[in-house]
Amino acid sequence: MTARRIFHPTRYEVVTITQGLLQAEVVRTYLRSHGIPAVLRYESAGRALGLTVDGLGEVQVLVPARWGRKARRMLRAREHPRRLPRARRRIQKRS
Repeated sequence: MTARRIFHPTRYEVVTITQGLLQAEVVRTYLRSHGIPAVLRYESAGRALGLTVDGLGEVQVLVPARWGRKARRMLRAREHPRRLPRARRRIQKRS
């Protein structure tokens, strides 16, 4: 008897929306560096044509639903460095 794998689709949440693929790649890399899986969703026409107007440049950063709260907290901390732990603040001041 062989074991069968049961596929459970993962539900994703949008944690942020950026204007342009470059910003979204930075956010995705930041989340992944903290162990949070992230994927991007965007309109392919905007990327192919290089347009960033009328919603074509909009990129959604998605994470699995169970990581949503942590991802949003990490993004808020990134935007407001005062919310980072003290050790991380000292490292950033030296730079």
